[in-house]
Amino acid sequence: MATSMQLLVLVLVSGVSYTFSDQIDITVKPGQEAILPCRLTNSKLIKVVDWTRDDLGSDSVLLYRSSQFVTDQQQSFKDRVDLKDRQMKNGDVSLVLRNVAPEDRGTYKCQVVYDEANKRNLKHVCIVNLEVARGSRILVGRGSRAGSSGPVIGLTVLLLLLFIG
Repeated sequence: MATSMQLLVLVLVSGVSYTFSDQIDITVKPGQEAILPCRLTNSKLIKVVDWTRDDLGSDSVLLYRSSQFVTDQQQSFKDRVDLKDRQMKNGDVSLVLRNVAPEDRGTYKCQVVYDEANKRNLKHVCIVNLEVARGSRILVGRGSRAGSSGPVIGLTVLLLLLFIG
């Protein structure tokens, strides 16, 4: 037992990568903006922020690496995502997803690699389940408003003719 405890202490003080994780559920309506929260507990030197969704394959949601945003593998999320705070003050790496669509539904994962005093390459993971509410989409008809009320007017005229005649 003492050997296991010594090994644990050795791993904790050696600077080996650690992983911390959180999980949250969010529901939004189509067309709205969704904020997928992810925040490190302290302000740290952030090296990488990688927002992904498992079912996307090689398509990236958002990738920040080497002090810049990488967009070459960003297809369905191009020009729709950003970090809530691009300076990542106070460790805030929350994702803003604009104009949410039903196909945006899924489990998003944010992996953050950062340095902290006396420790190197720590990793923080946030998992956000995004649900897009159904039946909330505004449908736009192809016809004019007068055309859609035509049957109501026709029925009203028919009833008036029946009662008058």
